Amino acid sequence: MTIGADLGGLGPGAISIVAELADDRVCSVRVRSSRPMRLTRLFLGRPAAEIPPLAGRLFSLCGLSHAFAASCALAAARGTQPNAAPQNLLALDCERLAETLRALAAMAEDAVPPAALREALALTRELAAGQSADRRGIVARLRAETATLGLPHDPASAAPAAAPFGELWRALERSPAIAATAPDALRPEDDALVLEGIKTRGESFAAAPSIAGRAPETGAFARHWRETEFLRGALCARFRARMIELAQLLQRLETGSADDASRSSALAAREAYCAVETSRGDLYHWARLAPDDRIEDYAIVAPTEWNFHPAGPFVATLLGARIPRAEAARTITRLAGLFDPCVAFRIEVREAAHA
Repeated sequence: MTIGADLGGLGPGAISIVAELADDRVCSVRVRSSRPMRLTRLFLGRPAAEIPPLAGRLFSLCGLSHAFAASCALAAARGTQPNAAPQNLLALDCERLAETLRALAAMAEDAVPPAALREALALTRELAAGQSADRRGIVARLRAETATLGLPHDPASAAPAAAPFGELWRALERSPAIAATAPDALRPEDDALVLEGIKTRGESFAAAPSIAGRAPETGAFARHWRETEFLRGALCARFRARMIELAQLLQRLETGSADDASRSSALAAREAYCAVETSRGDLYHWARLAPDDRIEDYAIVAPTEWNFHPAGPFVATLLGARIPRAEAARTITRLAGLFDPCVAFRIEVREAAHA
């Protein structure tokens, strides 16, 4: 028996997930990505100044984060200071909030009024542009819109039952329980190993990044798992991490106290990297400049490649889970949505050959 569940069309730049069940237990998970991993070849030979805006255009999701990471990596390679101006940091927080809202709204499906989501996203863009003097007024409107969706003012509180996120929470509570475990979080201390992988394996590392003996996870759950509750299972814990993330981002926007969540450093003459936190996790840009300030080599490692590695945390969370066949497609789709890949994905559930 084969069951399909789609979130977006499967095509160039998508993830295919095939799960096999035997006796209502997931016995095999295969993840295949068709994401184009050679886009950075477009950077080679170009003047460094062209790269940040080009990166922002090439990557439609988290475009501001890509442009910021490129700018900081190239500044460090030149031996200059990156432009971590307060407005740039506020814009990154706006993008993180918008991407998290978008992902949760997709999971909640028809429960989220399109007009409310459009208004919330429009307000984040207005804040990110920094062209209005009424920042507090815009944030207050954003707070009201997210409250309509079900984001409580206190991240420790439950979403209102009648709100879209409250309905999603109840649906996750009713879903088959998948065990929640502490993630092996990708940490700043891992940067040296990531950069070693980039420099020794190049595009193959960017396509499937790994650290020997580990399956690192990055993103909201890796940041906030200690603040969640594991008793209700992985779906509820991961949803709670997303809600905590939203609440903290809104609080920072209200106070205007965005933190610099990036790390950049020169590694050698004309070579540097930047890692910046996005809604989905740590995004790495690494650059090496030629003497004429053109790009000699470049690599990007995105969060999705860690979380949906064929032997990564999504697979580890799902493998061995007991899920009734009738609920498998929807449950696995929700779990994948909470890992939040930056491309469309397709779920296929099969009976194991020996079942």
